[in-house]
Formats: sequence, C-alpha cells, structure tokens
Amino acid sequence: MALDDATQVYCAHEYTAANAAFARTVENGATNSALAARLAEIASLRERGLPTVPTTIGLERQTNPFVRPKAVRAALKLPAETSDADVFATVRKMKDQF
Repeated sequence: MALDDATQVYCAHEYTAANAAFARTVENGATNSALAARLAEIASLRERGLPTVPTTIGLERQTNPFVRPKAVRAALKLPAETSDADVFATVRKMKDQF
C-alpha cells in the first residue's frame, strides 16, 4: 500500500463486479460515495462488454475492504484495538462465505 495512488493494477480475471458487490455488504449500510460510483461504473462498463480493469491503487484504497481496515473496523463495529491484520482476516472469512 506504499504505492502511489496512480499506480495501475491489472487483475487476471474479470471479477470486479462480484468484489464490489461484496464490498457493499462489508460497508454494512455505511455511505461510501466512491464505492457507489464504482458500482455504477462497473455496471455501465459490463453492460457494454467492456473490462473493468485496470484499476488504480487510489481507487482500491477508496473501495476495496481488504485495504481499508479503519473504515471496515468502524462499519463492522469491531473493537478499536482490533489489528489491521485481524480486520483483514475477518473480511477474508466474510468473502469465503459470500
């Protein structure tokens, strides 16, 4: 996460829509305007048969629950002392059951 916000990220599969839908559940009703915009953008791109990649580190920081421990900790009402690693593990378990 030390990379610049403009760094492009290329995933190997087109699973952005599923990941964004999962992210919305992790947000647990919290308002994340960047995620809402990303969901709309993904739907528009996929309706036109276009890819959703590449993305950027900056966009991932705004919308990806795996790299947003502070926001996720709050959304899931985890104790403040929950480590970032434990927040990540919680999100990973949630994704496994999604």
